Amino acid sequence: MWIYVVQSGDSVNTIADRYGVSLDALIYNNQLEYPYRLAVGQALLMPGGNENTNRRTIVSNGYAYPFISPWVLEQTLPYLTEIAIFSYGFTGQGELVPPVMDDTWVIRAAVEFETLPILTLTPFGPDGQFNNNLITAVVNNPSAEQQLFQNLRIVMQEKGYQGLDIDFEYILAEDRDAFTRFVQNAVKFFNALGYQVSVALAPKTSSDQVGLLYEGKDYPALGAAANRVLLMTYEWGYTYICQEHRSSIFAQLYLLNCICSTVFVQLYLFSYIFGIFGYIVS
Repeated sequence: MWIYVVQSGDSVNTIADRYGVSLDALIYNNQLEYPYRLAVGQALLMPGGNENTNRRTIVSNGYAYPFISPWVLEQTLPYLTEIAIFSYGFTGQGELVPPVMDDTWVIRAAVEFETLPILTLTPFGPDGQFNNNLITAVVNNPSAEQQLFQNLRIVMQEKGYQGLDIDFEYILAEDRDAFTRFVQNAVKFFNALGYQVSVALAPKTSSDQVGLLYEGKDYPALGAAANRVLLMTYEWGYTYICQEHRSSIFAQLYLLNCICSTVFVQLYLFSYIFGIFGYIVS
């Protein structure tokens, strides 16, 4: 399969005729609803081979809650390298707070499709809400940190997780260096066990951008420490793209271009994942 970007005057019929592909397959692959309206700039998954054979390999990732529709999961997994299951929280003492629903069935499905199941760690307390006080408690307490790592190891080994994604948001500015050490220690601990560690970062347009999403994260140090960085650019889709253009990949790539000159010079690693608006797995 390959990607076609909708041009002015296109319809599903003209696209199918032009490239000699099945109209039904085109509609099904993209989950289009009658009367199959298209937006200029919309990306369509085309059936059949791509005439461009000089393509690079990418890593594709999707977030999924354990309550995802089994049908949606089955349709999506063949196109994912990894699936980050959302999410495990923790207490200030380093005890894990598991998802409300059982996650083992998602892990089994991922393995069946040769997709890597990734454990997502977030500062969710027992109430299920983001809590930066939990971050403060753990990253400044080596004992709690090690307890959390050991609990994660046990769960990852027992359930078959293949990696860890650290998705901490709203980190206090005074915890910036402590959080960097936390990520460095996590990478050292889990790499030794054969697991990769990624860290999620909010996109920004300047190196000195202020705000709770940015000031608690040392972008160069985290980029150097983590095996992979996920730039949460999909959040911009919710905030800055109007409803009728949310399907336009051109609008989203414009936003990605806004951050590249800032983030690329700050993150010293070769592996990035950009988030596009509209969770593929939802």
